[in-house]
Amino acid sequence: MPHIIVEYSDHLALDIPALLTALHDDLAARDTVTKAAIKTRAIPIEHCVIGDDDSANSFLHIALKLLPGRDDALKKEMAQGLHDVASAHLKRPQNPQYSVTAECITLDAASYIK
Repeated sequence: MPHIIVEYSDHLALDIPALLTALHDDLAARDTVTKAAIKTRAIPIEHCVIGDDDSANSFLHIALKLLPGRDDALKKEMAQGLHDVASAHLKRPQNPQYSVTAECITLDAASYIK
């Protein structure tokens, strides 16, 4: 725990292994996070409708799942850091129309089993 889950348009020009490593390292540098506990993965999305359905539109969404206990300021810092890392990886001429979003999701400690 925590989990970083990246969903992205499968047509983005993106080095996914490099992105995942960068996201993993960024989160590991944050307060209260142990690198060995992070689980980072990506899920390509083949079929989606984005905005006005222009075929050039694409997205990358990062869901950061955390157990309770971190304050809102730290969660915002974590989400912003992941957003910044992903944005830096996407800024290429091959990705002219994309959006990057990130969110922190607090899991229910009573029902999270590991």
